[in-house]
Amino acid sequence: MPNSDPQLWQKVLDGDSNAWAIIVKRYQSLVYTVATRSGLSQIDAADCFQQTWILLYNNRKKLQDPTRLSAWLVTTAKREAFRIKRRAGSDPGDDMSNEQVDSSRLPDEELLDLEKQAHLESAIAQLEPRCQKLVDAFFFADEEQSYEEIAKSLGIASNSLGPIRRRCLERLKRILEENGYVEVRNSGSETL
Repeated sequence: MPNSDPQLWQKVLDGDSNAWAIIVKRYQSLVYTVATRSGLSQIDAADCFQQTWILLYNNRKKLQDPTRLSAWLVTTAKREAFRIKRRAGSDPGDDMSNEQVDSSRLPDEELLDLEKQAHLESAIAQLEPRCQKLVDAFFFADEEQSYEEIAKSLGIASNSLGPIRRRCLERLKRILEENGYVEVRNSGSETL
């Protein structure tokens, strides 16, 4: 099964339901986070989530740049959240002139951070299990652990941890590059 968004998207266009399921799983937390951070209740966030995926599916043949799939989902979820909030404020008897919709709740920078987080989570999920555990131990654990503690939890010698960590991070970088999530600059440094 292909891993990059463009590869998966082509499979979706070819009618592959497994590719669709992978895309939904890859970006479900991103879409739901946009909905909840927009100030929607859990019920409205679920509606926003569902409507965003319906819109993507209904517009699947119109999506011109599958490398921007996550951006499309963020923008669409944000618009749907705004639409749901407006609709909730337009019940009969409501004074539309008093409606206040906080459009600043999700500034562009926060949306970009959410998109980057989804890309990173997707790339980490593509690593082999040992590298996933290593990345989690170094970067996402609740508390700092020593090299010895991390090595012990992974069942490896502590003097092997540095080289293994380097290989895992290099593999993570390659996955991010292959999926178009990292822009490699001439100097060799990357940006997400």
